[in-house]
Amino acid sequence: MTTATPHQALYRRWRAQTFSQIVGQEAVVETLRNAVRTDRVSHAILFVGPRGTGKTSLARIVAKAVNCTNLQDGDPCDACDACVAVRDGTTLDVLEIDAASNRGINEVRDLRDRLAYPPGHLRRKVYILDEAHQITRDAWNALLKSIEEPPEFVMFMFASTEPSGFPPAILSRLQRYDVRRLTMPEIEGKLTRILEADGRTIDPAALTLIARLAAGGMRDAESILDQLLSTTNDTITEAAVRDLLGMADAAAVEGFTEALRTGDVAAGITILDGLEDRGRDPRALLDQVVDAVRARLVDPATQDRATYAEVARRLVAIDPDRASIGGLRLQLELALFGGMTSEPAAPTTVPAEGRARVGPPPVAAKVQTYTPAAAPPPPAAPAPALDAHPAAAPAESEPEPAIAADPTGATTIGASETEPAVAPVSSPGEPERAAVAVSLGVGDELDRLVSDWPTIVGSVRPATRAVLTECRPIAVDGNVVTLGFPEAKAFLKDHAERRRAEVEAVVGGHLGRDVSVRSVATNIEVAPLVAADDLVAEARRIFGEDLVDVAEVD
Repeated sequence: MTTATPHQALYRRWRAQTFSQIVGQEAVVETLRNAVRTDRVSHAILFVGPRGTGKTSLARIVAKAVNCTNLQDGDPCDACDACVAVRDGTTLDVLEIDAASNRGINEVRDLRDRLAYPPGHLRRKVYILDEAHQITRDAWNALLKSIEEPPEFVMFMFASTEPSGFPPAILSRLQRYDVRRLTMPEIEGKLTRILEADGRTIDPAALTLIARLAAGGMRDAESILDQLLSTTNDTITEAAVRDLLGMADAAAVEGFTEALRTGDVAAGITILDGLEDRGRDPRALLDQVVDAVRARLVDPATQDRATYAEVARRLVAIDPDRASIGGLRLQLELALFGGMTSEPAAPTTVPAEGRARVGPPPVAAKVQTYTPAAAPPPPAAPAPALDAHPAAAPAESEPEPAIAADPTGATTIGASETEPAVAPVSSPGEPERAAVAVSLGVGDELDRLVSDWPTIVGSVRPATRAVLTECRPIAVDGNVVTLGFPEAKAFLKDHAERRRAEVEAVVGGHLGRDVSVRSVATNIEVAPLVAADDLVAEARRIFGEDLVDVAEVD
């Protein structure tokens, strides 16, 4: 009775076994092949690149090559005893270790204690550590000397997606190879070879879709294809790919993108309802719509690129991981409402005979409207020059303007009918303004946040206040507010993220709408919120009269 061979994942069956089988990565492959050919392979190598691009496969091939007894122009033969043992995993001289689960100092000490023993079967012992950026700092310190001066028969190879997680002392001792993302033609070429070997067929559109969804990772593409081969024995179609991954059809993506552009809320919600009835994933729809909008933005033939840029900003403000009321569906609907067009407000015109000489409006001021107030004509007086500074005019020639509040809450600044008023004049040392500001835009919102930041910081809990004191608002993009931390205090970003809900609540309340707050490290200098002269007053405000004497320290 014959035993059925257990199924093996497609990406394992088609893993590259020699340098010649590696797809793409020509520069890295040629360098490693020359190093093997001339026997100049480093004892410590680091492979860096996105997931699924061949880092671990390259490490295993190098382990084969340094132990192969029948090299083929720098390429392992994949047929000798050493190559077969490495390929089948039957030798203890080549160890592949998951550094994510063996990241502590105790595991590294055990590894270090085994280094002194020579190989039992092969010429060299090779340790391959995957996801090595997760090794702790203490563990790196314990391994540093072994990496710098290992026994002559020991090699280390590390694979990582985040080289920034390595200490600089470790990086300086490793020979680094950067593995790039694969192109769509490269992915399509290998998938075609796999299908031909299995005697299966696929529609060209489905093949292109799989290659695009893989985002440069061959392993992801092979995993998707493996699932599709299990679902049907017929030709693989584009519809089968979309059904398997819960993706929206092309017509739905195009319709929702158009609804975002035109603000057609009803059409957009109808599309969302239809996708939800068919069990489609809203995350997949969001990714597809983002791809569609980006394609229009980078296409020079697109006519209305400014509108698509505004749509892209609304999509960027969506947080698919936020477990808020309504979830991602509500955020997509709100993005539709952001594109609605409204009747333009009537422009505020200022009669030439009623222009008032006033200073520039404060940043945090409400919307201001400048209209002449009804007043009896004063005695005739020569009008001052328009470019004259207010301080240069005689006090008796300029009547005090009447200030009143109209029912809408706007400030009305009046002047006499014979006294022509001029546009706001900037004070010395202040940038000139192109025109009178009649409304607050995004830039004004940022100015408002910066000027009111001490008030905002003072309204939060003490633990949150200590974090916000070290940052400043640096950008307002739609509903996204960016807080900047000095590079020397970048570690405070994590503390800000843990208090994100409280910060968003207070900042959103200050701006009058819901906002999303993100924290970044940037090259800024943060000035103290309280000046040195005001420290005593601030301490008195916080501690009241509970003041104590402070003696000098010898």
